[in-house]
Amino acid sequence: MTNKHGRYWALAAASVVVVVFGSAQSTGALWRDDEVVGGGTINSGTLDIKVGPNGAEVNDYVLAALGSADLGPNGFSQAPLSIRNSGNVPFNFRLQGTTATGTVPLFLTATTVVAEDNCPATGMPTGTTSLLYSGNAGGAQAPVPPAARLLASGAREVWCFRLAVGATPPQSASSTVTFSFRADQT
Repeated sequence: MTNKHGRYWALAAASVVVVVFGSAQSTGALWRDDEVVGGGTINSGTLDIKVGPNGAEVNDYVLAALGSADLGPNGFSQAPLSIRNSGNVPFNFRLQGTTATGTVPLFLTATTVVAEDNCPATGMPTGTTSLLYSGNAGGAQAPVPPAARLLASGAREVWCFRLAVGATPPQSASSTVTFSFRADQT
């Protein structure tokens, strides 16, 4: 009789296992919906960010003034960059990232200024300024995502970039920094 009850328990346990594994199925559904809406207006626009000297902004620009062949210890190079919305829709933009290559460690400072003249090659930026970024030149983002700066159609903003070396830069070495900007329609 004991043997008979053992078989029932084994049979019951096997049935539970079949029920558990047998019910692990997946289901799927395909949803579709249509809606008719009244007439409306669809407008298109042009989103176009340009960089370079004021009045001569382009898609790709080499900021040659931001560099020096003879930066010594604690030296820096500073230059302005005009960022213009040459499209016909406002956009949010930011410095999406920077890539620094080479062996000279560089420290980047990005500040907004009113005009190119407020970003002299020597000295601090002048006039009304706003610090956007201060840190390692590689991997910089300003403002930090998801934040961005609004730029109206036809408007421009001037950024003052400063690249500085430390107290003991390597001799006979060089580095290059590439700036990438991103613009998104508002």
